[in-house]
Amino acid sequence: MRLFLPCFILLSFAVLQSSPIFAETEVFFSSDQSIQDVLLNEIESAQSTIDLAVREITSQDLTQALLRTKGRGVRVRVVADSKQAKMKFSKVTSLIHEGISVKVLKGKDQGAMNYRFVIFDGKKVVTGSFDWSEASEKWNYENIVIIRDSEAVATYQKEFERLWREKRVIH
Repeated sequence: MRLFLPCFILLSFAVLQSSPIFAETEVFFSSDQSIQDVLLNEIESAQSTIDLAVREITSQDLTQALLRTKGRGVRVRVVADSKQAKMKFSKVTSLIHEGISVKVLKGKDQGAMNYRFVIFDGKKVVTGSFDWSEASEKWNYENIVIIRDSEAVATYQKEFERLWREKRVIH
């Protein structure tokens, strides 16, 4: 009986660890490391799809990484805020010119498309405060969370698809 109880506890713990309750997440803060570097690694690791919903894109490094990844045959789709897309340093127009599928949207009424999430290969979501901007990397306190939970990823994917079906504001 003494040997059975510890074995049962270990087996029960192993079964619980493989359940969705223990989905893997990672949290990153800009005070500890470069969030842009984390994102660059995720982009370079993508195998099939990148679906990005982000308020603004001004980072040359992140833009180039998306273009390289598209060049490897990964499908890249971007939804960005329409006001931010028209700003001087926005990279949205260059993404469009390079053949990446982009939609720009307004928020409800006169609001903004203020999401900040990206889905990689339908398997993980990166979300948080980080805009894909030079300012976010250089001057702001920012964070991201990487989520590898199939239910959470499916929820984000459903919202991305809803955004993707909305009317395009500019080209």
